[in-house]
Amino acid sequence: NIGRSSIRYAIEYLPNNLRCFVWDDYPWKSLPSTFAPKMLVHLQLKRSKLCYLWMETKHLPSLRRIDLSWSERLMRTPDFKRMPNLEYVNLNQCSNLEEVHHSLGCCSKLIGLYLNDCKSLKRFPCVNVESLEYLNLYGCSSLEKFPEIHGRMKPEIQIHMLGSGIRELPSSIFQYQTHVTKLLLWDMKNLVALPSGICRLKSLVSLSVSGCSKLESLPEEIGDLDNLRVLLARDTMILQPPSSIVRLNKLIILMFGGFDDGVHFEFPPVAEGLRSLEHLDLSYCNLIDGGLPEDIGSLSSLKKLDLGSNNFEHLPPSIAQLGALRSLDLKHCQRLTQLPELPSELNELRVDCHMALKFIHDLVTKRKKLQRVKLDDAHNDTIYNLFAHALFQNISSMRHDISASDSLSLRVFTGEPYPEKIPSWFHHQGWDSSVSLNLPENWYIPDKFLGFAVCYSRSLIDTTTHLIPVCDDGMSCMTQKLALSECDTESSDYSECDIHFFFIPFAGLWDTSKANGKTPNDYGIIRLSFSGEMKMYGLHLLYKEGP
Repeated sequence: NIGRSSIRYAIEYLPNNLRCFVWDDYPWKSLPSTFAPKMLVHLQLKRSKLCYLWMETKHLPSLRRIDLSWSERLMRTPDFKRMPNLEYVNLNQCSNLEEVHHSLGCCSKLIGLYLNDCKSLKRFPCVNVESLEYLNLYGCSSLEKFPEIHGRMKPEIQIHMLGSGIRELPSSIFQYQTHVTKLLLWDMKNLVALPSGICRLKSLVSLSVSGCSKLESLPEEIGDLDNLRVLLARDTMILQPPSSIVRLNKLIILMFGGFDDGVHFEFPPVAEGLRSLEHLDLSYCNLIDGGLPEDIGSLSSLKKLDLGSNNFEHLPPSIAQLGALRSLDLKHCQRLTQLPELPSELNELRVDCHMALKFIHDLVTKRKKLQRVKLDDAHNDTIYNLFAHALFQNISSMRHDISASDSLSLRVFTGEPYPEKIPSWFHHQGWDSSVSLNLPENWYIPDKFLGFAVCYSRSLIDTTTHLIPVCDDGMSCMTQKLALSECDTESSDYSECDIHFFFIPFAGLWDTSKANGKTPNDYGIIRLSFSGEMKMYGLHLLYKEGP
């Protein structure tokens, strides 16, 4: 075994003709001052105990790569001015690094500079970009000023600044970057403004400023970004987008929101713009009446509208004109006094349990084209059971409307309780890929029995219902197939805890032509098959004026 002191002694005599020096977990705070490897091409000291490489300026004309990543004690970089051929510097996760030496501006052949999560970095005076293709400042939360740029920037350069502390972006970044397609500025907590030069990025497809909590506005010329398809601006201080935003006619996804109480967002008039917009998320915007434009109904391509957690009492009537809308989120809109007239093709509405209870009669009796209602916050057992009871009580009140042709059997109400649980209102419960229930004697009461209330867990799949005779005397089973998977919309997000509620009207299951003169009470078994999937299930026989 070679002792630590022997190794330290030996390192003092490292040969100066080394071309590659790799020593991960290097245990000392610096390299020997006598080490001057002029032929060195690659230096790698990952996870080292280095505080600095050398105090002196070293002449390293052949050096191409330096990798000191994860050296958590490193406080400063070496002097780079005598490293003319340096191409790559990796200082990722050097969490105590405070300064990048200004001589880096002399390294005109630098291709990649990696400073990911250098959280203590405060001084980074300049960088030479003549050859630079990749600059990573991700997570440099103490760095407030973007380095001065030396040289002309290459068109293909990639700059990552997510989570950095930079306050202002120099316009020179965008002077030669007209080809840029994606600009991600997430979580730049100190960023107060975007330069108008961003709006000259004619190839820009995606722009994200989400998490830039001090950003108060977007450039007035934002509408000049003709090819922009995604604009994400959640958790900012942007209270009103520029009116030119409606000129973004290729925009598909637009998100704002995440404000503190006391400030209110206001969306500009649509003016028949935003013609390609498919997903608009204005949740947590503290929207009040007037915050949404009266002409929101002119968003002709809109498929998903998220208005959750807002403070309006009424919604613009033109919402009913959103002909392409498939999913509407109104959860936690506690001040909403009534549901608006819904678009004719809407098939998913997201609400919370309290809102569902508040509007359950309206949801069941007046919104017959609505295929799916998704409930959030179904975690309170009492509320959850109240909902199940109220849902099917309102369904039972529609007894005169329940018929074989009614679409009620293809309407699904989905809760997401945690832990996964079937409400106790369902008397018959279990866990299987199918359920067979022996019906009580004389279970069918004419003019009173309405059908079967059913719920099951997890993914929404096609379900087959069989009504089976007590005695096998050649009578056919009554069978109904429910294409419940069609109730899943493109926007639905499946959860392991989902519990789906639906109703099987007796009128849709019973076929007199197959009964051969028998009555429903000659059938004694109800069987549900869940396409081979194991399900937690619940079943309840629903009667007029029943529990």
